[in-house]
Amino acid sequence: MISTGVNGIDNMLGDGIPKGSRVLYSMEPGVDGQIFMISSLCRAIEKDLSCLVILPHSTVETFINDVRAMKAGLIDLSSEKIAFIDSIDRERIQKSSHHPDLVQHEWKARIAKVCRERKIDVIFVYFDLLSEDFGIERGLDILKQGDSVLKPTLILELLNLEGEPLLSRFIHDFSFDLVISIKSSFLTLPHFDYFTLVHTSWSPQPARSVPFITAEGKIVPYIPRIVVTGPAKSGKSTFVTNASIEGISVDRVGADGDPTTVVMDLGRLHWKGFDITLYGTPGQPQFDPLIPGMFKHTMGMILMVDATKPQFLPRAKEIIGMLTERSVQMVIAANKTDLPGRMEEKEIRAALGIKAEIPLFFISATNKADVRHVLESLVNSIAQFP
Repeated sequence: MISTGVNGIDNMLGDGIPKGSRVLYSMEPGVDGQIFMISSLCRAIEKDLSCLVILPHSTVETFINDVRAMKAGLIDLSSEKIAFIDSIDRERIQKSSHHPDLVQHEWKARIAKVCRERKIDVIFVYFDLLSEDFGIERGLDILKQGDSVLKPTLILELLNLEGEPLLSRFIHDFSFDLVISIKSSFLTLPHFDYFTLVHTSWSPQPARSVPFITAEGKIVPYIPRIVVTGPAKSGKSTFVTNASIEGISVDRVGADGDPTTVVMDLGRLHWKGFDITLYGTPGQPQFDPLIPGMFKHTMGMILMVDATKPQFLPRAKEIIGMLTERSVQMVIAANKTDLPGRMEEKEIRAALGIKAEIPLFFISATNKADVRHVLESLVNSIAQFP
Protein backbone atom coordinates (compact mmCIF):
# COMPACT_ATOMS: atom_id res chain seq x y z
CA MET A 1 0.00 0.00 0.00
CA ILE A 2 1.14 3.54 -0.77
CA SER A 3 0.31 6.29 1.69
CA THR A 4 -1.47 9.47 0.65
CA GLY A 5 0.52 11.32 3.31
CA VAL A 6 -2.70 12.28 5.08
CA ASN A 7 -3.44 10.04 8.04
CA GLY A 8 -7.16 10.76 7.96
CA ILE A 9 -7.45 9.71 4.31
CA ASP A 10 -5.26 6.64 4.76
CA ASN A 11 -7.50 5.49 7.62
CA MET A 12 -10.60 5.95 5.46
CA LEU A 13 -8.97 3.99 2.64
CA GLY A 14 -7.76 1.14 4.83
CA ASP A 15 -4.03 1.96 5.21
CA GLY A 16 -3.52 3.72 1.87
CA ILE A 17 -3.57 3.10 -1.89
CA PRO A 18 -2.86 -0.30 -3.51
CA LYS A 19 0.28 -0.25 -5.66
CA GLY A 20 -0.38 0.29 -9.35
CA SER A 21 -3.53 2.35 -8.72
CA ARG A 22 -4.57 5.44 -10.67
CA VAL A 23 -5.34 8.41 -8.41
CA LEU A 24 -6.85 11.82 -9.14
CA TYR A 25 -6.72 14.87 -6.90
CA SER A 26 -9.41 17.08 -8.43
CA MET A 27 -9.02 20.74 -7.48
CA GLU A 28 -11.97 23.10 -7.90
CA PRO A 29 -11.21 26.76 -8.77
CA GLY A 30 -10.46 28.93 -5.76
CA VAL A 31 -9.24 26.15 -3.48
CA ASP A 32 -5.64 25.94 -2.26
CA GLY A 33 -5.16 22.18 -2.19
CA GLN A 34 -1.64 21.66 -3.54
CA ILE A 35 -0.67 20.31 -0.13
CA PHE A 36 -2.40 17.00 -1.01
CA MET A 37 -0.04 16.22 -3.89
CA ILE A 38 2.98 17.41 -1.91
CA SER A 39 1.99 15.30 1.10
CA SER A 40 1.73 12.17 -1.06
CA LEU A 41 5.10 12.91 -2.68
CA CYS A 42 6.85 13.53 0.63
CA ARG A 43 5.49 10.33 2.14
CA ALA A 44 6.66 8.35 -0.90
CA ILE A 45 10.14 9.85 -0.48
CA GLU A 46 10.13 8.97 3.22
CA LYS A 47 9.28 5.38 2.29
CA ASP A 48 12.27 5.34 -0.13
CA LEU A 49 10.06 4.83 -3.19
CA SER A 50 11.42 5.78 -6.59
CA CYS A 51 9.41 8.75 -7.91
CA LEU A 52 8.97 10.60 -11.19
CA VAL A 53 7.54 14.11 -10.87
CA ILE A 54 6.11 15.62 -14.07
CA LEU A 55 5.60 19.37 -13.69
CA PRO A 56 5.10 21.02 -17.10
CA HIS A 57 4.14 24.30 -15.38
CA SER A 58 7.31 24.82 -13.32
CA THR A 59 11.06 24.37 -13.20
CA VAL A 60 12.57 21.86 -10.82
CA GLU A 61 14.28 24.60 -8.80
CA THR A 62 11.05 26.56 -8.30
CA PHE A 63 9.16 23.43 -7.38
CA ILE A 64 11.73 22.36 -4.81
CA ASN A 65 11.72 25.81 -3.20
CA ASP A 66 7.91 25.76 -3.00
CA VAL A 67 7.87 22.31 -1.41
CA ARG A 68 10.56 23.21 1.12
CA ALA A 69 8.64 26.34 2.12
CA MET A 70 5.42 24.37 2.49
CA LYS A 71 6.98 21.51 4.45
CA ALA A 72 9.29 23.78 6.50
CA GLY A 73 12.43 22.36 4.88
CA LEU A 74 11.89 18.92 6.42
CA ILE A 75 12.08 16.95 3.18
CA ASP A 76 15.09 16.18 0.96
CA LEU A 77 14.19 16.47 -2.73
CA SER A 78 17.78 15.97 -3.93
CA SER A 79 17.59 12.20 -3.56
CA GLU A 80 18.63 10.01 -6.48
CA LYS A 81 15.26 8.29 -6.01
CA ILE A 82 13.51 11.32 -7.59
CA ALA A 83 13.45 12.13 -11.30
CA PHE A 84 11.87 15.22 -12.83
CA ILE A 85 10.40 16.26 -16.16
CA ASP A 86 9.76 19.97 -15.90
CA SER A 87 8.71 23.04 -17.93
CA ILE A 88 12.13 23.26 -19.60
CA ASP A 89 11.76 19.68 -20.83
CA ARG A 90 8.23 20.47 -22.05
CA GLU A 91 9.52 23.39 -24.09
CA ARG A 92 12.26 21.25 -25.67
CA ILE A 93 9.80 18.48 -26.52
CA GLN A 94 7.39 20.94 -28.12
CA LYS A 95 10.20 22.41 -30.23
CA SER A 96 11.29 18.94 -31.38
CA SER A 97 8.37 18.74 -33.80
CA HIS A 98 5.42 20.77 -35.04
CA HIS A 99 3.23 17.69 -35.43
CA PRO A 100 1.10 16.90 -32.33
CA ASP A 101 1.42 13.13 -32.84
CA LEU A 102 5.22 13.31 -32.82
CA VAL A 103 5.22 15.54 -29.76
CA GLN A 104 2.93 13.08 -27.99
CA HIS A 105 5.22 10.20 -29.01
CA GLU A 106 8.26 12.05 -27.64
CA TRP A 107 6.53 12.62 -24.30
CA LYS A 108 5.55 8.96 -24.06
CA ALA A 109 9.01 7.72 -25.00
CA ARG A 110 10.73 10.00 -22.49
CA ILE A 111 8.45 8.99 -19.61
CA ALA A 112 8.79 5.29 -20.47
CA LYS A 113 12.59 5.59 -20.58
CA VAL A 114 12.75 7.23 -17.13
CA CYS A 115 10.37 4.67 -15.64
CA ARG A 116 12.34 1.77 -17.09
CA GLU A 117 15.82 3.03 -16.18
CA ARG A 118 14.93 4.35 -12.72
CA LYS A 119 12.41 1.59 -11.88
CA ILE A 120 9.84 4.19 -10.91
CA ASP A 121 7.32 3.23 -8.19
CA VAL A 122 5.12 6.34 -8.33
CA ILE A 123 4.50 8.93 -11.05
CA PHE A 124 3.27 12.32 -9.82
CA VAL A 125 1.76 14.44 -12.60
CA TYR A 126 0.60 18.06 -12.58
CA PHE A 127 -1.79 17.37 -15.40
CA ASP A 128 -3.27 20.78 -16.32
CA LEU A 129 -0.89 21.69 -19.16
CA LEU A 130 -0.74 18.16 -20.56
CA SER A 131 -4.53 18.09 -20.76
CA GLU A 132 -4.45 21.49 -22.49
CA ASP A 133 -1.79 20.36 -24.96
CA PHE A 134 -3.31 17.00 -25.87
CA GLY A 135 -6.74 16.67 -24.31
CA ILE A 136 -7.45 14.44 -21.34
CA GLU A 137 -7.59 11.11 -23.17
CA ARG A 138 -4.39 11.58 -25.18
CA GLY A 139 -2.70 13.15 -22.17
CA LEU A 140 -3.45 10.04 -20.10
CA ASP A 141 -2.18 7.85 -22.93
CA ILE A 142 1.22 9.52 -22.59
CA LEU A 143 1.42 8.27 -19.02
CA LYS A 144 0.56 4.60 -19.72
CA GLN A 145 3.26 2.11 -18.84
CA GLY A 146 2.94 -1.20 -20.64
CA ASP A 147 5.25 -3.18 -18.35
CA SER A 148 2.83 -4.80 -15.89
CA VAL A 149 5.69 -5.93 -13.64
CA LEU A 150 6.93 -2.39 -13.10
CA LYS A 151 3.52 -0.72 -13.39
CA PRO A 152 3.89 2.39 -11.24
CA THR A 153 1.19 4.06 -9.19
CA LEU A 154 -0.10 7.14 -11.03
CA ILE A 155 -1.13 10.23 -9.03
CA LEU A 156 -2.56 13.23 -10.89
CA GLU A 157 -3.46 16.74 -9.81
CA LEU A 158 -5.92 18.53 -12.10
CA LEU A 159 -7.84 21.81 -11.93
CA ASN A 160 -11.46 20.77 -12.43
CA LEU A 161 -13.46 23.34 -14.41
CA GLU A 162 -16.28 20.92 -15.27
CA GLY A 163 -17.39 19.66 -11.86
CA GLU A 164 -19.10 16.30 -11.42
CA PRO A 165 -19.14 15.34 -15.15
CA LEU A 166 -15.33 15.38 -15.25
CA LEU A 167 -15.10 13.24 -12.11
CA SER A 168 -17.50 10.76 -13.71
CA ARG A 169 -15.26 10.54 -16.80
CA PHE A 170 -12.19 9.72 -14.71
CA ILE A 171 -14.12 7.04 -12.83
CA HIS A 172 -16.07 5.40 -15.66
CA ASP A 173 -14.16 6.23 -18.86
CA PHE A 174 -10.58 6.25 -17.61
CA SER A 175 -10.93 3.64 -14.80
CA PHE A 176 -9.27 5.64 -12.02
CA ASP A 177 -9.14 3.74 -8.73
CA LEU A 178 -9.25 6.70 -6.35
CA VAL A 179 -10.83 10.09 -6.94
CA ILE A 180 -10.57 12.79 -4.27
CA SER A 181 -12.22 16.16 -4.85
CA ILE A 182 -10.90 19.22 -3.00
CA LYS A 183 -13.38 22.08 -2.77
CA SER A 184 -13.97 25.36 -0.98
CA SER A 185 -17.03 26.42 0.99
CA PHE A 186 -17.03 29.68 -1.03
CA LEU A 187 -17.95 31.63 2.10
CA THR A 188 -16.00 34.69 3.24
CA LEU A 189 -16.38 33.88 6.92
CA PRO A 190 -15.94 31.32 8.20
CA HIS A 191 -14.01 30.12 5.15
CA PHE A 192 -13.00 26.48 4.97
CA ASP A 193 -11.93 23.86 2.43
CA TYR A 194 -12.97 20.25 2.40
CA PHE A 195 -12.05 17.08 0.55
CA THR A 196 -14.51 14.45 -0.62
CA LEU A 197 -13.63 10.80 -1.10
CA VAL A 198 -15.62 10.44 -4.33
CA HIS A 199 -14.59 6.97 -5.50
CA THR A 200 -12.48 3.98 -4.47
CA SER A 201 -12.34 0.91 -6.71
CA TRP A 202 -10.90 -1.56 -4.20
CA SER A 203 -13.10 -0.72 -1.23
CA PRO A 204 -16.41 0.84 -2.33
CA GLN A 205 -17.82 3.19 0.27
CA PRO A 206 -20.23 6.13 0.35
CA ALA A 207 -18.81 9.52 -0.62
CA ARG A 208 -17.71 11.37 2.49
CA SER A 209 -16.73 15.02 2.85
CA VAL A 210 -14.26 16.17 5.48
CA PRO A 211 -13.32 19.81 6.19
CA PHE A 212 -9.61 20.37 6.71
CA ILE A 213 -7.11 22.98 7.75
CA THR A 214 -3.40 23.15 6.95
CA ALA A 215 -1.09 23.40 9.94
CA GLU A 216 2.72 23.12 9.95
CA GLY A 217 2.74 21.66 6.44
CA LYS A 218 0.15 19.00 7.27
CA ILE A 219 -3.48 18.45 6.32
CA VAL A 220 -5.57 18.22 9.47
CA PRO A 221 -9.16 16.99 9.07
CA TYR A 222 -11.45 18.48 11.67
CA ILE A 223 -15.05 18.23 12.80
CA PRO A 224 -17.20 21.25 11.99
CA ARG A 225 -19.01 22.88 14.87
CA ILE A 226 -22.61 24.07 14.81
CA VAL A 227 -23.93 26.03 17.77
CA VAL A 228 -27.58 25.84 18.84
CA THR A 229 -28.39 28.94 20.85
CA GLY A 230 -31.38 30.95 21.99
CA PRO A 231 -33.35 32.01 25.07
CA ALA A 232 -33.93 29.65 27.99
CA LYS A 233 -36.68 27.03 27.45
CA SER A 234 -36.73 27.52 23.70
CA GLY A 235 -36.02 23.82 23.12
CA LYS A 236 -32.27 23.74 22.50
CA SER A 237 -31.59 20.59 24.53
CA THR A 238 -34.45 18.76 22.83
CA PHE A 239 -33.19 19.86 19.41
CA VAL A 240 -29.61 18.66 20.08
CA THR A 241 -30.85 15.36 21.52
CA ASN A 242 -33.09 14.59 18.54
CA ALA A 243 -30.40 15.60 16.04
CA SER A 244 -27.63 13.52 17.56
CA ILE A 245 -26.42 9.96 17.32
CA GLU A 246 -25.00 10.48 20.77
CA GLY A 247 -25.30 13.43 23.12
CA ILE A 248 -24.68 14.83 26.57
CA SER A 249 -26.81 17.40 28.39
CA VAL A 250 -25.72 19.05 31.63
CA ASP A 251 -28.93 20.14 33.34
CA ARG A 252 -30.13 21.09 36.80
CA VAL A 253 -33.57 21.93 38.13
CA GLY A 254 -34.33 25.66 37.93
CA ALA A 255 -36.20 27.82 40.40
CA ASP A 256 -39.50 26.96 38.70
CA GLY A 257 -38.84 23.23 38.93
CA ASP A 258 -37.99 22.79 35.22
CA PRO A 259 -34.59 21.47 34.02
CA THR A 260 -32.21 24.12 32.72
CA THR A 261 -28.82 23.68 31.04
CA VAL A 262 -25.97 25.02 33.17
CA VAL A 263 -22.96 24.22 30.97
CA MET A 264 -23.82 23.10 27.45
CA ASP A 265 -25.46 20.37 25.45
CA LEU A 266 -23.13 18.33 23.28
CA GLY A 267 -24.20 16.13 20.38
CA ARG A 268 -22.60 14.37 17.43
CA LEU A 269 -24.04 13.25 14.13
CA HIS A 270 -23.05 12.33 10.59
CA TRP A 271 -24.80 14.44 7.98
CA LYS A 272 -24.21 15.19 4.28
CA GLY A 273 -20.85 13.44 4.49
CA PHE A 274 -19.68 15.55 7.44
CA ASP A 275 -19.11 14.49 11.02
CA ILE A 276 -20.68 17.35 12.94
CA THR A 277 -20.50 18.40 16.57
CA LEU A 278 -23.50 20.30 17.96
CA TYR A 279 -23.10 22.62 20.93
CA GLY A 280 -26.20 23.84 22.75
CA THR A 281 -25.63 26.99 24.81
CA PRO A 282 -27.31 27.79 28.11
CA GLY A 283 -29.96 30.47 27.61
CA GLN A 284 -29.75 32.49 30.83
CA PRO A 285 -28.08 35.94 30.63
CA GLN A 286 -25.54 35.05 33.34
CA PHE A 287 -23.92 32.60 30.88
CA ASP A 288 -23.56 35.17 28.10
CA PRO A 289 -19.77 35.58 28.56
CA LEU A 290 -19.38 31.91 27.53
CA ILE A 291 -21.21 32.23 24.23
CA PRO A 292 -18.71 34.21 22.08
CA GLY A 293 -15.93 31.76 22.95
CA MET A 294 -18.05 28.86 21.75
CA PHE A 295 -18.17 30.42 18.29
CA LYS A 296 -14.47 29.99 17.60
CA HIS A 297 -14.21 27.82 14.45
CA THR A 298 -18.02 27.58 14.35
CA MET A 299 -19.41 27.15 10.85
CA GLY A 300 -23.08 27.63 11.55
CA MET A 301 -25.64 28.76 14.10
CA ILE A 302 -29.21 27.65 14.79
CA LEU A 303 -31.15 30.23 16.80
CA MET A 304 -34.02 28.60 18.67
CA VAL A 305 -37.05 30.65 19.65
CA ASP A 306 -40.34 29.66 21.27
CA ALA A 307 -42.97 30.45 18.65
CA THR A 308 -45.65 30.69 21.37
CA LYS A 309 -43.82 33.15 23.66
CA PRO A 310 -43.38 36.62 22.11
CA GLN A 311 -42.07 37.94 25.43
CA PHE A 312 -38.82 35.94 24.89
CA LEU A 313 -38.05 37.39 21.44
CA PRO A 314 -36.19 40.46 22.80
CA ARG A 315 -33.80 38.04 24.52
CA ALA A 316 -33.29 36.19 21.21
CA LYS A 317 -32.56 39.48 19.48
CA GLU A 318 -30.02 40.28 22.20
CA ILE A 319 -28.22 37.00 21.48
CA ILE A 320 -28.14 37.81 17.75
CA GLY A 321 -26.59 41.16 18.63
CA MET A 322 -23.76 39.44 20.52
CA LEU A 323 -22.87 37.37 17.47
CA THR A 324 -23.41 39.62 14.46
CA GLU A 325 -19.69 40.27 14.03
CA ARG A 326 -19.00 36.52 13.82
CA SER A 327 -20.47 36.33 10.29
CA VAL A 328 -21.46 32.68 10.58
CA GLN A 329 -24.25 31.08 8.59
CA MET A 330 -27.48 31.32 10.60
CA VAL A 331 -30.96 29.82 10.45
CA ILE A 332 -33.88 30.46 12.79
CA ALA A 333 -35.89 27.56 14.23
CA ALA A 334 -39.26 28.68 15.61
CA ASN A 335 -40.05 25.82 17.98
CA LYS A 336 -43.23 24.50 19.60
CA THR A 337 -45.38 25.16 16.55
CA ASP A 338 -47.44 22.08 17.48
CA LEU A 339 -48.80 24.09 20.43
CA PRO A 340 -51.59 26.72 20.29
CA GLY A 341 -50.78 30.44 20.06
CA ARG A 342 -48.09 30.24 17.35
CA MET A 343 -46.84 33.60 16.07
CA GLU A 344 -46.69 34.40 12.38
CA GLU A 345 -43.40 34.60 10.48
CA LYS A 346 -43.74 38.33 9.86
CA GLU A 347 -44.13 38.97 13.59
CA ILE A 348 -41.05 36.90 14.48
CA ARG A 349 -38.85 38.49 11.81
CA ALA A 350 -39.88 41.99 12.87
CA ALA A 351 -39.17 41.26 16.55
CA LEU A 352 -35.76 39.74 15.78
CA GLY A 353 -34.82 42.32 13.14
CA ILE A 354 -33.68 39.62 10.69
CA LYS A 355 -33.64 39.95 6.92
CA ALA A 356 -35.69 37.87 4.50
CA GLU A 357 -32.65 35.90 3.27
CA ILE A 358 -32.12 34.31 6.70
CA PRO A 359 -34.12 31.05 6.66
CA LEU A 360 -36.85 30.69 9.30
CA PHE A 361 -38.37 27.27 9.96
CA PHE A 362 -41.46 26.45 12.00
CA ILE A 363 -40.73 23.17 13.78
CA SER A 364 -41.33 20.95 16.72
CA ALA A 365 -37.99 20.00 18.27
CA THR A 366 -39.55 16.70 19.35
CA ASN A 367 -40.01 15.80 15.67
CA LYS A 368 -36.75 14.37 14.28
CA ALA A 369 -37.82 15.06 10.69
CA ASP A 370 -38.22 18.76 11.53
CA VAL A 371 -34.83 18.82 13.25
CA ARG A 372 -33.07 17.17 10.31
CA HIS A 373 -34.73 19.56 7.85
CA VAL A 374 -33.25 22.54 9.72
CA LEU A 375 -29.81 20.93 9.81
CA GLU A 376 -29.97 20.07 6.12
CA SER A 377 -30.68 23.68 5.21
CA LEU A 378 -27.81 24.94 7.34
CA VAL A 379 -25.23 22.38 6.15
CA ASN A 380 -26.25 22.97 2.54
CA SER A 381 -25.68 26.70 2.92
CA ILE A 382 -22.33 26.17 4.65
CA ALA A 383 -20.90 23.66 2.19
CA GLN A 384 -22.69 24.97 -0.91
CA PHE A 385 -24.10 21.57 -1.82
CA PRO A 386 -26.42 21.73 -4.84
